[in-house]
Amino acid sequence: MTKEQELFWEEVKKIQDCVVNVSSSKISQYDDMEKLLNDVTYETIYAIMELLDGHKNRDLRGEVINKHTGCSINSSIELHNYCEEYLNCSDI
Repeated sequence: MTKEQELFWEEVKKIQDCVVNVSSSKISQYDDMEKLLNDVTYETIYAIMELLDGHKNRDLRGEVINKHTGCSINSSIELHNYCEEYLNCSDI
């Protein structure tokens, strides 16, 4: 595995650890499993989009390419800015 790949996976592991810790501390506030799962997946996806946008580690920035067209999906946008528009999360 390359140094860049190891760095990427170290950042993904940090995201997982953070989401698990934060979610564990708030679990008693949930009375609905769907809300809990929406929030856990929202936080995870949001953090991964921040990673791809270059906000988690300035040495890492991802590019999402449409394999059929060759176009970069995130060339002119920051992916994490669209999570709230497309993903479900609760107000907890």
